[in-house]
Amino acid sequence: MRPGSHLFKFWVPVLLFLSAAGTSFSATREGPVVEPRFLTKPPRIDGELGNPEWLAATVITDFVQYEPQEGAAPSEKTTVYLGYDSHNLYIAFDCQDSRPESIRCTLCQRDRVQGDDVVYVYLDTFNDRRRAFVFEANPSGVQVDGIYVEANPRRNRGRAESFDRIDRNWNGYFHSAARRNAHGYVVEMAIPFKSLRFPNQNVQSWGIILRREIPRKNEDLYWPARSRDINGLLVQAGRLSLNQSLVRGKNLELMPTVVGSKALGEKFQPEIGANLKYGITSDVTADLALNPDFSQIEADIPQNEVNQRYPLYYPEKRPFFLEGKDIFDTPFELLYPRKIVSPVWAAKLTGKLGNTSFGVMSALDDLPSGIEIPGAPLLDENSAYRSLNSVLRLRQDLYSESYLGFIAADKEMGAAGSSIFSGYNRLAGLDGQFKISQTNRLAFQLVGSRSRVAEIKTVLAPAWHFGFNHQDRHLNYSLDWFSVHPEFEAGLGFLRRKDIHSLNARAGYAFLPGNDYIISVTPSVSYRRVYDYSWVLTDEDIDLSLMVSGWRQTFIFLNYSDTFEKYNGVDLRPRQFRFTVFSAPLSWLSGRVSGSTGSSIYYDDLPYLGFSNSLEGELSFRPVQNLVASLRLEDLNFYEYRGGPKVYRVTILSQRINFQFNRALFLRTITDYDSYYRKIYLSGLLGYELNPGTCLYLGVEDYRERLGTDRYQLTGRYYFIKFSYWWRV
Repeated sequence: MRPGSHLFKFWVPVLLFLSAAGTSFSATREGPVVEPRFLTKPPRIDGELGNPEWLAATVITDFVQYEPQEGAAPSEKTTVYLGYDSHNLYIAFDCQDSRPESIRCTLCQRDRVQGDDVVYVYLDTFNDRRRAFVFEANPSGVQVDGIYVEANPRRNRGRAESFDRIDRNWNGYFHSAARRNAHGYVVEMAIPFKSLRFPNQNVQSWGIILRREIPRKNEDLYWPARSRDINGLLVQAGRLSLNQSLVRGKNLELMPTVVGSKALGEKFQPEIGANLKYGITSDVTADLALNPDFSQIEADIPQNEVNQRYPLYYPEKRPFFLEGKDIFDTPFELLYPRKIVSPVWAAKLTGKLGNTSFGVMSALDDLPSGIEIPGAPLLDENSAYRSLNSVLRLRQDLYSESYLGFIAADKEMGAAGSSIFSGYNRLAGLDGQFKISQTNRLAFQLVGSRSRVAEIKTVLAPAWHFGFNHQDRHLNYSLDWFSVHPEFEAGLGFLRRKDIHSLNARAGYAFLPGNDYIISVTPSVSYRRVYDYSWVLTDEDIDLSLMVSGWRQTFIFLNYSDTFEKYNGVDLRPRQFRFTVFSAPLSWLSGRVSGSTGSSIYYDDLPYLGFSNSLEGELSFRPVQNLVASLRLEDLNFYEYRGGPKVYRVTILSQRINFQFNRALFLRTITDYDSYYRKIYLSGLLGYELNPGTCLYLGVEDYRERLGTDRYQLTGRYYFIKFSYWWRV
């Protein structure tokens, strides 16, 4: 019998039963319906409500607190005006404030308004309670946008999404303007329908949520009211009814790019590329990138790479891969686009037809990462390789917040000049999620892979996951099982470990005082037990945690862990205490400090239990509205034993300063220092961002290293330029 086949026999009837039962079950509640007025003349987006067109708009005023006191009336009044025409949805927020001088507001780069007063618009354009476009703006009119995904399959991994589960790496196009006044501030938005995806039909019914944050009061306001008694946000949305036909233009977007770089002592090397987006219909989009520009204008935040057992994870930031990214998400991360390093071309088709979401992507990479299977040789660093990478994803909605999905991925790889099909990694699998009540979710994934590198082939290697999650006003708990065969490989994905059977359990209880000083107190306990595929215990972990949130965005996190870990045949039992404190007491100052102390493992051929302590701090200063300076320090010390000789010390210092001349023009500097590798990275960037796709960057980067002396010597200097233009028809 093949591995895991008995699990298939058990789970398939269960899933069929749940899907059949789901056709008559709905965990949704009917929210209020709002019908915006159809405007014969568009309002001027200037941050002032004096335009007479707003007098014809639909008005919403009944916002309700979610924090600090759920269900309470807001301390400040918010009025929203809604209207639309054939091309745009128009929204205006009139945010009154009894202390307008205390409003938190920064003039900064797009998507970087953390800690400011902010207004939000969530648009669930398919009204399926699974995914929403999010548009935000602060009192300076600085734009933020992203994608909110309900119950992300990787909700517990802490990757690529923020605390509020909005992936702000996605960039759309919309107009906004804002002004502060004697009574508070006004934000106006015009969201083009061509920036959205929605059903290809004449009458539209969308989910909508409006939100306002007042950070100095820890006040989070919603329309409609949000309740902790329901596991999910979009299921609590209101309904936006648009009865007039919407125009999407010719649905064509072209973004030519010119990128050039010059190393010290070398010639300038320009490259020309293009990105093409075509909306076949309002709900199906094709993307094509030729010689795409995947340069990293925004550098990755430095991470400690010393004495790490598992590979580090860096989020995806490249626009092409962010389009429709949530469609490809599954409990196992089978598509991690940073494995596609240097594509010559890339193509993608994504959309939703009826209740079926789909995504197809393919890319030719001339600098691929390797395929890793036991006993296979590593890539020859002196040779060139190519890979053809393809992914197919289908997801069928069953009922409210439930689905069944299929995914297949193929990585064909070979040395340059030879057959690209000499090596491969192929996988396919099923996954699903079922909301079985307002507070309970059930999820699963079953996937198998086969690989070949040189003359080495693997068996059909399985991986599977089953999980249960409960969340209500006070109690939350989850139970997850992961199994990954030793020869399972996801050549386009990210897996920290293979050769495991892992049980993960967690339970927490939230006390909700809901006052101005303490919003919530949440103690929790988690347990993890991991075996290898031969059922030998390799890991066991018990964690006790406490999370407190309160006054002026203050968060306190305390954690104690008692762990057993078998590494290279040696049994080790480290114990660690960790803490984190974050606070934003003033409009111009926020900070975080965290640390750990206790016994730790030194990962080597002969591992041993040593002692470590770490301290990490970060401060963000905003002395004036258009200047943001942040400083981050991480210091880690490892000793042979408590009080013994020091084995190593890692100090990472990062500084970022951003001066914003206006909403489009900025100057930024970066300094990163790593004491262990004795390297310094310096960067200066002058940027002009008219919108996410129309931009001009001029920059310089310096790399310095201490090579046996007390002075840091220049090891590389690069000048670069990037220009792109977003042309929309």
